[in-house]
Amino acid sequence: MTHLTTLDELKQHITLLASVDESDAPFISCYLNLENGPGSWQKTLDDRASILRRILKKNDLADFEEAMVKIKAWLATDLLPEAKSAALFVRGHFGGAFMLPMQFAAPLPDWITIYPTPNIYHLMELKDNYHRYIVLLAQPHRTCIMEVNLGAATIRAWINQPDLRTRVSSEWARTHYQVHQAHHVNQFTYEKIAVLEQLMGAGGHTHLILAGDPVITEQVRRALPENLANQLVDVITAAKQDQQDDVVLATLSSFIEHEEQESQTIAERLIEGLRSQSLAVAGSTDTLDALLWGEVDTLVMVSDYQPDPGWRCTACRATGTETPKTPVCPQCSKPAVRPMDVREALLRIAGQQERPVEVVEQSGELMSLGGVGCLLRTHINTQIDTRAVPTAASG
Repeated sequence: MTHLTTLDELKQHITLLASVDESDAPFISCYLNLENGPGSWQKTLDDRASILRRILKKNDLADFEEAMVKIKAWLATDLLPEAKSAALFVRGHFGGAFMLPMQFAAPLPDWITIYPTPNIYHLMELKDNYHRYIVLLAQPHRTCIMEVNLGAATIRAWINQPDLRTRVSSEWARTHYQVHQAHHVNQFTYEKIAVLEQLMGAGGHTHLILAGDPVITEQVRRALPENLANQLVDVITAAKQDQQDDVVLATLSSFIEHEEQESQTIAERLIEGLRSQSLAVAGSTDTLDALLWGEVDTLVMVSDYQPDPGWRCTACRATGTETPKTPVCPQCSKPAVRPMDVREALLRIAGQQERPVEVVEQSGELMSLGGVGCLLRTHINTQIDTRAVPTAASG
């Protein structure tokens, strides 16, 4: 992929990665932060690869080396200079060759792991935090409307204000000029809003930030129709000499803060639902059951959620969130139990079902309930016999 990944592409990729069948071969999930230059991320990659080589044997090691060659080749040829992070998901031919590279204008942490399936947590977090929104950057005589998509800004429209002074002649009285100037300003404001409304509607955008000259942004804010006013996230002051990249960075900071507030609101809804025995469950076990039954509206997860390993049976595909004490499956009695990353398992099922995922930075109440929960579409019995649960891809 020789362009920055967009939100729509990211959504498609998450669904694809969540649906990848498990195999015995190692699947490499490689997240790299590129902000400190090639020397930094190359050392991170080499150091982590050196550690992983010590724990892999025979075909697994050969598969790993094949995957590393592909990762390094892509990074050497396809990485864009404006990218701040990359995520590559690779498996060698022993397990069924697979490669999906992405690069973003938003940062990701360094995280390189091997597991039977792709690790998608950081993609989910990126989608939740950055998403996309519209910025109207208003300056005297000129307005720019940009789409910010996962941190990358694209100009969608320029609106130039005609120079009113060229229309002034000696026979115009000062009062006539001032009245006409006020009308002209109002007309230009509504022209900007008309273009803005059209672009937001066509792109399905639900978030708006105004930036630029404070007098002009206030005029626009007051003139916004109700539907756009309800989508307004923030108003940011920007001087005429400010660089576009600096303005976008300021809007990103504001948008991430707004997204966290939205996530907190959803977490509060979940807690309230638990108190009123309404459409909500919490804890790893009940959340996994709800996802397996396909009754989840939104999965809510605290960023510090790090559950102990669960288990899955490769024979009957039963799962459990408690740490396995024996390789014998409690459901089918076969010695086919493997450890399971519970967090990734929840995210995989949500990704397969294309359910929204909210990652909350801090929620003491939700952490006390296990760090994860979900809003439900219908009431379900949380005491579910896993033998009766519909089959889902293992994670």
